[in-house]
This record gives sequence, C-alpha cells and structure tokens, in this order.
Amino acid sequence: MLEDTEWPSDFAFFTDILCHMNNLNVKMQGKNQFIDDIWAHLKVFKLKLNLFSGQLAKNDLSHFSRLNSIPSVNEEKLKNYEDGLKKLHFEFERRFQDFSAIQTELDIFTMPFNVNCEAVRSNLQLELIELQSNKQSFLNIPKLEFYKSLSKVSFPNQCYVCFILYM
Repeated sequence: MLEDTEWPSDFAFFTDILCHMNNLNVKMQGKNQFIDDIWAHLKVFKLKLNLFSGQLAKNDLSHFSRLNSIPSVNEEKLKNYEDGLKKLHFEFERRFQDFSAIQTELDIFTMPFNVNCEAVRSNLQLELIELQSNKQSFLNIPKLEFYKSLSKVSFPNQCYVCFILYM
C-alpha cells in the first residue's frame, strides 16, 4: 500500500463519504424521530449520492473537501469513485425498498392534506376527509400530540396511526 502513490486520494474519498454517511446517521438519531422522518433522511441521502456521482463525473469535487485537497486526482480514480457512489445508491435503494412500498401510508401520516382520499384503503377514506378538515390543528402542534388528541369515536382507525408511529 505504501508503494501505491495514489492511496491518499482513496483515503480522502473514503473519509469524505464516511463523513456524509455519519451526518445521515446523526440525523436519524434522537427523540421524536418517526419512521417518516427517517425515510425522509434516507431519500435526501440518496439524492445527495446522485448529486455526488454526477459531480464526480464532471471532476467537480466541491462536496469532497479532503479529496479536493489532493493536488491531482487520477481521472480513473474519479471514475471508480463515481461507480462506487452509484453502487452505494443502488444498495440504499435495495435495502430500503420496503419504505417505498408503504409510501402512501407514510404520506397519510406525514402529509394527510396532500393525500387523495380515493387513493387510500376504503376503511381510512372517511376518517382522512375528517382529518383533512382539521388542518389548522395539525399545523399548530407536534405530530404525536395531534394524533393523540384525535377522538377514538371519530377516528376508530387511529390505531393505524399508532402502527406508523411505532414502526
């Protein structure tokens, strides 16, 4: 390895990408992180991976400060890094495909006012319409408090929300 004169660029690249992954890790920790919040962080990270690989294809190292500090990075190395980022993106897609499968259910929980009532299961449609009429209440208090405040009589399927909360 010491004979490889290009190892500093590999080290810099991996340090930069691990820094980005650590930022994702930190964002997904802590109290009041619901499944929809975690999924949002993952989607953002996948978008960043696409951005990074596209920028590396153009020799743009603006989001790789350590790699950018290396005087001259071999173009073949940059292509390898770009390919590595594409593989990492693919792995994120593959490993978190279950989230994509429940996107509508997550939308009901996170953005109930943007969901078409006809696109959800029939046992949730009427409650969703009622919920959409409480927009101001939803916007004024934290999600958990809002869903706790719903009447079990008016919203008998709120156990569905509990399922989302505790995923």
